[in-house]
Amino acid sequence: MSNAITELKKLSYEKNLLIVEDDLNVLESLERLLSHFFTHIFTASTFGEALENYTRMQSMPFPFIIISDIHLGQENGIDLIRLLKQYDANQKVIAISGTEDRDIFIESIRYGVDRFVLKPIDQRELFNALTTLLQRINYDLELEASQKLLEDSKEYALKLLEEQDQFLKNAIHEIHTPLSVIITNIDLLRIDGIDNEYLNAIEAGSRIIQNSYEDMTYLMKRDRVPDYLTTLDMVEFIHERVRYFTCIAEVNELSMSIRVGQPNLPLIHFNVLKLSRLVDNTLSNAIKYSYRPSEINVTVGIRKGDLFFEVRNHGPLIQDKKKIFQRFYRESEHKGGYGLGLSIVAQICKEENIEIELSSTAVRGTAFRYIFKNATLLQHNSSTMPLLIQNGVNE
Repeated sequence: MSNAITELKKLSYEKNLLIVEDDLNVLESLERLLSHFFTHIFTASTFGEALENYTRMQSMPFPFIIISDIHLGQENGIDLIRLLKQYDANQKVIAISGTEDRDIFIESIRYGVDRFVLKPIDQRELFNALTTLLQRINYDLELEASQKLLEDSKEYALKLLEEQDQFLKNAIHEIHTPLSVIITNIDLLRIDGIDNEYLNAIEAGSRIIQNSYEDMTYLMKRDRVPDYLTTLDMVEFIHERVRYFTCIAEVNELSMSIRVGQPNLPLIHFNVLKLSRLVDNTLSNAIKYSYRPSEINVTVGIRKGDLFFEVRNHGPLIQDKKKIFQRFYRESEHKGGYGLGLSIVAQICKEENIEIELSSTAVRGTAFRYIFKNATLLQHNSSTMPLLIQNGVNE
């Protein structure tokens, strides 16, 4: 019994109680007994008093339980319970009765009585009923608090996303003009025949910035990327992208090679923008994480009828192959970047049914292989000879 009293005291802390009983002796006895537990106890002996006190208690900060006799002299306690449950369906009510009439019990249950206690009231039974309902109240309060926290967290997350989108828009806007000026002036200097290591470094840096710019632009427009497919020659496409990244590789004391696995590779039907982000981010990642000097090997081939594209480099081993595709994740804080590239790649692969095979060993290096499932369409009309290009890309 002592454990039950301790538990009831803990649960009834900062809780109120309304006792509705027309027998004043029973009412006084219950009030005296339960005053050791509840913060405030309100009493009523009539239907009207009960409604008046119920209204007062609703404006108070603490939740409360109602104990009501089913018979209130000439008035019906069941009608009172029905009315209170209409006001608040979650209101916890204990009905007390001096009769075991089955019809009364059924009617009480129909109107939402939570527990019954028979007269003469057994203290242990009453404590047990109160403990059960107080536990439910605490559970409901915790659930409500969790829902509020979830709603607040959702609102905060949406606000962060909105601010992030605005930041990306501002960053894209601010980067575009100076980047265009730099690239245009590099082209003009090339036309004038200027070619030195300083210009090469500037061009490499501008292309790194441009790749990040393209990533941010893609993220901003991802939901509005037109689902427009183009028939593409993967070999030609890869050649063009490797050619673009060659100057970045050379500045970093790296060389790039392309190997076409077999002649007569099929064309693919694919979104050009998505393919650009997939290829560019994989090449950029390989350059960023390669030992210097070393070579980056690019392979295009076909396996079991599916075209694949692979980039292999030699650098630090990938420690966590699952996290590597998570947004903002970087295995090294010393390499810079935003941790966006591979997360974009993973999302594109998921959307386009591209299988990713990732291996990273000390002997063979790190390889990202992308298998284009069901993307191939047509065979080349003319034979495509195997091609191996070392130390840069030849026409």
